[in-house]
Amino acid sequence: MEKISQRMMEKQLQKALAIEYVRNNYKQNKISVDKLKMQKFLLSCNECAFAQPSSVKPQGLINDKETMPKVTLIIRLEEGKLKIEETEYTREFLYVD
Repeated sequence: MEKISQRMMEKQLQKALAIEYVRNNYKQNKISVDKLKMQKFLLSCNECAFAQPSSVKPQGLINDKETMPKVTLIIRLEEGKLKIEETEYTREFLYVD
């Protein structure tokens, strides 16, 4: 069995929990869970986000902005409740075709 760091395991578990939360609690059933699973997962203090990795090859600072991942969905903890927010990229990258 491949050895995995505790930090990596925790991040994988947190991503799985976030995906299940979206699947079970999001009112819009137009989001593909399979597409969500392929997204990059970002975690900070009171929120987590899913982001579409860029397919643009970096060329130093020339195209830095184009190489940044595009945030597609945000889950925030506000007043003790989790809130799911779409971004301008949600429809493009996560909606079911």
